[in-house]
Amino acid sequence: MSQHNSIKRVVLISLLVLPFLIYFFWVYSAEQNFFVTLNYVGPQNGVAENGDTNYYKIPDWEFTTQDDSTLSSKELEGAIYVANFFFATCPSICPAMNYNVQQVQERFKGYEHIRIVSFSVDPEHDTVAVLKNYEKRMGATPGRWFFLTGDKEKIYQTAAGYFLSAMEDSLADGGFLHSENLVLVDWKGRIRSGKDDQGNLKGVYNGLSVDDVNTLKDDIKVLIAEYEKQKSVDAYREEKAKKAQAHD
Repeated sequence: MSQHNSIKRVVLISLLVLPFLIYFFWVYSAEQNFFVTLNYVGPQNGVAENGDTNYYKIPDWEFTTQDDSTLSSKELEGAIYVANFFFATCPSICPAMNYNVQQVQERFKGYEHIRIVSFSVDPEHDTVAVLKNYEKRMGATPGRWFFLTGDKEKIYQTAAGYFLSAMEDSLADGGFLHSENLVLVDWKGRIRSGKDDQGNLKGVYNGLSVDDVNTLKDDIKVLIAEYEKQKSVDAYREEKAKKAQAHD
């Protein structure tokens, strides 16, 4: 009987202590990731003062939205977003590509930190009014999916910043040549990507491929998990800094 009570006591103590041990392990390991993270795309730019690697960031840009307001890359910091290039009168790849982008929008409709940014490669035609109609055609959620217009050469330069192509081409359908690829960007403006089945860095996601778009959705989920963990790490670091200052 005594042995039975001892076993019950050990089990009870274990149940009480286990949550604390899990919490202890998580907090004091908070600066480490215990799950798969996405890779960074682009050249590294050295190391910051805090020891973090300076990964490639999208060059700054600012353009006009379908709501006749401005949107800049700086304003997207703190959000995860998907970027692509299109034009409203595109007779070939754009309808299928943006239909798939719309599926990405629907998949993450309930997550407030996801955005989609579509740059027009024909800004002279794609005015604010044209883009507003295009927004309705695509069933885009206001404030979540932005269609941008502005200076044509600046837009083409911006495409290069995403490692995508965008240009006028009289031989291309509709007179413009642009990439059908989608780019995933994290909350600090860095391009992120998973790997393909051969272990090679994807870099971009083919917006015409259902398989690639499904992979993009999976990778967005991975990036969301990393983002939420990073918020915990930042809070943990801030708390440590406060305690260190209090002891000084």
